[in-house]
Amino acid sequence: MTSRPPHPEPAHTAPAPAPAVLGDPGAPRHAVVLGPVMARWDNGAFFRQVAEPLLASGHRVTIHDTLSLLRDGDDLKALAGRWAHRLEQDAAPDVLAGNALGGAIVQTLLDREWTHHAKVLLLSGPTLADDELNAKLERIAAAVDAEGLAAALCLLEEVVRGPGTVTHPKPEPEAPRLDEELAGRRLATGLRLLHDADAREPVRAFPGPLLHVYGEQSLLVQRHHLATGPGPTHHCAGIPRAGMRPHADRPDLTTDAVVRFLGAEES
Repeated sequence: MTSRPPHPEPAHTAPAPAPAVLGDPGAPRHAVVLGPVMARWDNGAFFRQVAEPLLASGHRVTIHDTLSLLRDGDDLKALAGRWAHRLEQDAAPDVLAGNALGGAIVQTLLDREWTHHAKVLLLSGPTLADDELNAKLERIAAAVDAEGLAAALCLLEEVVRGPGTVTHPKPEPEAPRLDEELAGRRLATGLRLLHDADAREPVRAFPGPLLHVYGEQSLLVQRHHLATGPGPTHHCAGIPRAGMRPHADRPDLTTDAVVRFLGAEES
């Protein structure tokens, strides 16, 4: 009989991608960002537009692939604990941000004392996953095995794209990429981490400034999936005519909301 290794092996075989770092390394403030579920990491491109007001206000920005610390058998709590251990090694961030899954992880961490010095920015990051959200995420995750990665990505795009987004003809099938199995596993496992997520307690007790930014016409994470605390420093900013990616659908309005949030923290 053999015992399990003390540290679970990664749920991927490729090296974990390095974080993307933007701005002056000597900037006086630091913003840490946890990314959404992606079949293939985009090196932080999803956050570049949102990063502009952070860079302009004297932050350097470190953008992490949230799934880079995933291990086989993890649930949301386990992955959040691993991120807590990783982030605790550095100085407490001035801004702690998360998009989608990354936002859910950030909210789970808000009972940690070191987060209480940060301003929290969440982009379509669910606080609570209800049966409707569970079902939508599971439909996409199950499609990876049943129909393949391309079909699952099409289903994902249907629920995250903004209203009025122009869809393009589906390209001719390509030869399978060597990392397609890994990409599919990342997508399915990442989406399933959000099943029954519930970070209402740490969010409501969080003493610092917190802003949820979400698309008012999102078909996935919606207003009722977000929670705030009772104090005056927690806010939700609904972006009109935007879907799950308000920062891509309406970058102007999303940037304005972030600028106001960062300005409020100085008042």
